[in-house]
Amino acid sequence: MSVRNPVLRLPRTLAARFLLIVFLGAVLPLALVGLWLTRSAERSGTALLRTQLETAADAMVAHVDRQWGFREGELQLLANNTAARDALTSIGLSSADSAYLIQLARSLSPTISSVKYVELAGGERWSFDTELPGMSGISGRPDVPQANPLQRALEVELPISADGTRIGRLVARVRLTSVLSADFGRPVVPEAVVTAADADGVVWSSGADSLIATSTDVPQGWEIVRRTPRMAPLELSIAAPTAPFVKPFEQAARTGLAVLMTVALVALVLSGVLASRATHSLARLSEAAAAVAAGNLERNVPASGGDEIGQLATAFNGMTDSLRRNVAELAQQRALAAVGEFAASLAHEVRNALTAVRVDLQHATRHLPADNPGTALLVRALGSVRRLDSTMTSALRAARTGQVVPARVDLRRVLEQAMRGAAPSFTERSATLEPLAADATAEVVGDASALEHLFLNLLINAGQALAAGGRAHVEVGSENGQAIVRVVDTGAGIPGDQLASLGQPFNTTKPYGTGLGVPIARRIALAHGGELRVDSVPHAGTTATVQLPLATPT
Repeated sequence: MSVRNPVLRLPRTLAARFLLIVFLGAVLPLALVGLWLTRSAERSGTALLRTQLETAADAMVAHVDRQWGFREGELQLLANNTAARDALTSIGLSSADSAYLIQLARSLSPTISSVKYVELAGGERWSFDTELPGMSGISGRPDVPQANPLQRALEVELPISADGTRIGRLVARVRLTSVLSADFGRPVVPEAVVTAADADGVVWSSGADSLIATSTDVPQGWEIVRRTPRMAPLELSIAAPTAPFVKPFEQAARTGLAVLMTVALVALVLSGVLASRATHSLARLSEAAAAVAAGNLERNVPASGGDEIGQLATAFNGMTDSLRRNVAELAQQRALAAVGEFAASLAHEVRNALTAVRVDLQHATRHLPADNPGTALLVRALGSVRRLDSTMTSALRAARTGQVVPARVDLRRVLEQAMRGAAPSFTERSATLEPLAADATAEVVGDASALEHLFLNLLINAGQALAAGGRAHVEVGSENGQAIVRVVDTGAGIPGDQLASLGQPFNTTKPYGTGLGVPIARRIALAHGGELRVDSVPHAGTTATVQLPLATPT
């Protein structure tokens, strides 16, 4: 049995995927940063507290070392004098030396509370112990209560020598007040406990938590810094709880985390709104694309904004417009192809009939005497049949294949024949087709029969557009190597909406028109390397302009 590996499935909608990207790329990192800030608050507060404790401890050590330097000089003064050496030798102490030592001890009593000279064997040879008024308990004896911790004393021993030989030692008790100043116990750090200890234990503490400061294991929630002075026989400790320092950092971290989460939430909501708007536009594009794929080429989408989605909507609308034009052109081409096939079939049938008529007219002409009045009529009819056959052949070839048989063509002659052919349309309307101007002439290269059919269609359209009394005329000119022929009428004109679709097969403004005259005329003009343009002003008239390349001078 095979086990399929689990696959991470992404959300199916684009909006959900966008929100997932925002969450993974912004919200989740912000949450991790906030968590890190919260966790680092305790470390930051503890680091700051330790820095302050170390600074305070260094300052206390420097103070103690400085004060102990003074005490060391005083102890040396007590140990290195003649009276002290005499007291430890067999000579004994004279009254003058005793008075000197008493005076010296009293002068140093504010800093040194007691003095003893002890011989090598351990016997005490001379001592002095004094109590100043208001300073009870300065002897440091355990049976005397301590009124003030700073009134305790440190016992210090110094060797005494004579002539390089050790003869005894000085045992003195140095008051803590001479080493630790009166303000030494003030907390240099909030809620800090300062402790001084010697080899026997704590000799002074600024608070009740002296055991915390001297503990070898740092209690939970406390930070301790210990220092040993270079000269004094003390160990200084300063301890403080971490809570007062950690709490501001934790509060700042919580505030920062709340701000980050708020920003992340706002960003997520805004991203959701923007994603919804963006995907809504994309959804409309998708629906429109599906409609176009189903054949509805009239479907468009509103294009708003200049962003990529707006540009996509504009491009989509342009695509549908292009598709509509291409489909319309394809439909026209198919219609023209169908018309061409029908016209070819019809022309074949008409030409067969014309051939029969031409043959009959030729037989009739041969059987009539030359002086018979009907002979001239038969000859003229036979010429019209031949011209009609030639015109139909040339026009169909130019309209269907876009090819012509090139020859130099006199436009004046072609226009005169077309005007004679269109004259009945003007007569029927009681309108006037003005004759060509005397200088209306130009030569082009092309098929005379096809060009005659082109201008015949335009002239017939002009005649049918005129009311009684209307007029039309033909202008011939040249410009930039092009022959310009304009058929101008004073008819009702063509409305703008109908003018835009003029030239499309089967699109006509006349009740019984076929809508093929202008398309065929335009194809013939294109086959000659020219173009056909129709301009019209409602209630003023229409101008059809044909532009053809002039023949090169011989």
